[in-house]
Amino acid sequence: MIKKLIRLLRTPPPNGMRADESYFEKLLRYIPGDIVAGWVTLNGIIVGEANNSPILQWIVFGALLCLSPIYMCYMKTQPPGISLSKAFPCFVAAFAFAVWVFALGGPFSAQWPTLYQPVYGSVLLILTTLTIPVLERIFYVTPPPESR
Repeated sequence: MIKKLIRLLRTPPPNGMRADESYFEKLLRYIPGDIVAGWVTLNGIIVGEANNSPILQWIVFGALLCLSPIYMCYMKTQPPGISLSKAFPCFVAAFAFAVWVFALGGPFSAQWPTLYQPVYGSVLLILTTLTIPVLERIFYVTPPPESR
């Protein structure tokens, strides 16, 4: 019994996840990499400006938030296009992106520096990372659509 438990504990996590992944890394699995790269680049440009505006950060955040599910449906799943079977991964891509940006601070900390606390982002990040795989199990009796 103990040997079986030890073997089970040493088994690598499913879906190629590493046991040493941070919550940020786990959440990033659900967001298209191009959207993440777009945010990091555009936010870096905006924050680097001398007279940066939180409004511009909000516009970029909103645009990428809207683009996330569309990008997931057309660029990251096979066959490309919108279908009911892709509703969950497309919704999760947008939601995970919003949580990830919130955890980083983004326009939330720029707009409300006295109200935003990094601990809120950390708590939301961990809860989201733990909840999404459970919801995935609930919504999919069969495996989810293939991602590329």
